[in-house]
Amino acid sequence: MNNHAEGTQTQAVTAPGADLPYHVAPLFSGAWPLAVLLLLALLPYAGILRNDFTYIYDDKAQIIDNPYVHSFGHLREVLTTPVWSFADAHGMTNYYRPVMTFGFLICYQIFGPWAFGFHLASLLLHAAVVMVLYLFAKQLFPYRGAAFAAAGLFALHPVHVESVAWISAVTDLEVTFFFLLTFWCFLQLDKPHRGLLLQFGMAGCFLLALLSKEQALTLAVLAVIYEHFYRDDRPKTTWVEKFGRYGVLWLLVVAYLFMRIHLIGSFAHAMGWVRLTPIETLYSAFALLGQYLFKLILPAHLFAFYIFHPSDHLFSTPVLGGIGGLILCVAAFVALWKKGRPASFGILWMLCTLGPVLNARWMGSYVLADRYFYLPSVGFCLVVGWAGAALWEAASRRQRTWRWAVVAGTGLIAILCVLRIVTRIPDWQDDITLISRALAAEPDEFILHDALGDAYWLRGDGTLAEREWKETLRLKPNFVRAINALGALCAKQGRYDEAEAYLQRAILLNPNDSDAHLNLGAAYAETGKMDLAEEQFRIAISIAPLNFGAHNVLGKLYFDSGRLKEAEQQFSQSLQVEPNLAAYDHLGYIYERSGDTGRAEAAFKAALAMNGADGHAHYHLGLICAASGRNAQALVELQTALAADPNNPEILSALAKLRR
Repeated sequence: MNNHAEGTQTQAVTAPGADLPYHVAPLFSGAWPLAVLLLLALLPYAGILRNDFTYIYDDKAQIIDNPYVHSFGHLREVLTTPVWSFADAHGMTNYYRPVMTFGFLICYQIFGPWAFGFHLASLLLHAAVVMVLYLFAKQLFPYRGAAFAAAGLFALHPVHVESVAWISAVTDLEVTFFFLLTFWCFLQLDKPHRGLLLQFGMAGCFLLALLSKEQALTLAVLAVIYEHFYRDDRPKTTWVEKFGRYGVLWLLVVAYLFMRIHLIGSFAHAMGWVRLTPIETLYSAFALLGQYLFKLILPAHLFAFYIFHPSDHLFSTPVLGGIGGLILCVAAFVALWKKGRPASFGILWMLCTLGPVLNARWMGSYVLADRYFYLPSVGFCLVVGWAGAALWEAASRRQRTWRWAVVAGTGLIAILCVLRIVTRIPDWQDDITLISRALAAEPDEFILHDALGDAYWLRGDGTLAEREWKETLRLKPNFVRAINALGALCAKQGRYDEAEAYLQRAILLNPNDSDAHLNLGAAYAETGKMDLAEEQFRIAISIAPLNFGAHNVLGKLYFDSGRLKEAEQQFSQSLQVEPNLAAYDHLGYIYERSGDTGRAEAAFKAALAMNGADGHAHYHLGLICAASGRNAQALVELQTALAADPNNPEILSALAKLRR
């Protein structure tokens, strides 16, 4: 936006909406604004580094249980399939987030399953977004004070806690980072001798933004608006020149849509609120807009989950509130267009990027969520940053008391924002804390009761888990996840008749639920119904072929039945999905039983490379070494196995025999 000559000698100070040379504000020169913004972005959120994964809210599934992020061997699937394709071959979802999954892959290679490393990546990415927002706003505004205020507000806005503290919400950080970088490149396209290089940089950043989240599509629209109505040289450039600046963005949009439909068959969410009528969707959009604007202005009541109630008539309070909010946005836009045109672009940014999440027909269960604010709040912060800078300029013309009042007010708001961030971060320390606090606000939400049941189950508290899952079914009688969970719980507690009844009901409601088939197969196996168990395990594998656990349970069934060739095939397929201890151990048992001691030894050594404390591998490796006359090595292996299981009679017997 700023095309003013640096050499001008004008010293008059006017409102920041006017075209000011940068040097009128020496307070914001140098590198110190970036240093301050870095501290504002990092320090309030440092507490997230103590938090664990939120297993219920996708972290476990997308990181701990996701073979795509454990090995570069699945890079093709990362780039060409939806994010949930590893879990369910038949369940159609259109979540396409290759940048997120690739980022998890890199973090997993560095940190392994250590939550600290993933939280650190999110924290640093949030800081990077704040830095790029400052650079972007410096191009948009002719006054650096407005850019600093906008970036500072963005760093401290409490509505961003979910996006920064929840590992699986990193998609919002990623799309915002690349979105801002793209627009920063676009703003500079009017500078001489930089066109081609900037075009390449802009195209690359935009492609990464598209591969981060669908909201990036709105950037092409904003670029057209900016080029024709905001850029300083717009009266001098032809339509061809204008199109030359943003045309590559639209070419990438077309290519992205074609690729996405070709790869996953659809663009809109397959699991959305598709039963809403068009008029209900419109009314609901107004209601959602009102709620989003309210939380941006007053971020006091923030939770991990909000209940969505579709609006079905025009004169309901939420719809009228949303219409009122839209009218205020239009009025603010008109006022800013006259007094500070660059700031008016923030209104368009906010509404344009928020637009896609206002269509409830496209969205899943979480129609309203704090994380959806992250990118749109950039526009809000641009407007408030400009207004703050204008207020400071107005105060600077008055007595010093006015300036101190502005400083005190800004400081108070910053302190309140920091306190809200710091007090909310502990909500995300574990699943039970997170869900319990959300339930306190929404006690009758069945999804939250189901999630709390999962959290108690992971903690090992079956009684409380069963209570929550039964409460889920009271509120939502045919909710398959809770039915399946109760079946698994009953099977673990030896209540096999109840388990089979629950799991058969879950499969009847959703035949493509691979977990229900696995759990039913396990219940059948425990009661000696091996044919039925095998059938269920095979169905589970056909639904989710990348579930290495499913291959392992079927392989164990074959191993226990003496069908070693079939067992070997299943464990080998398990290892193709992801190297894992159980598959290596059982392949070692199979080769040992078949007399192939060389391959057995290799399998046990591979198991020990994954877990040096694997007593089973040490024991069998000791037997192999003893049989081949390597007694010293055998003694070491058997003694290590005994340390892991001191009272094991087989190990004691093998040691006694070796010593004799």
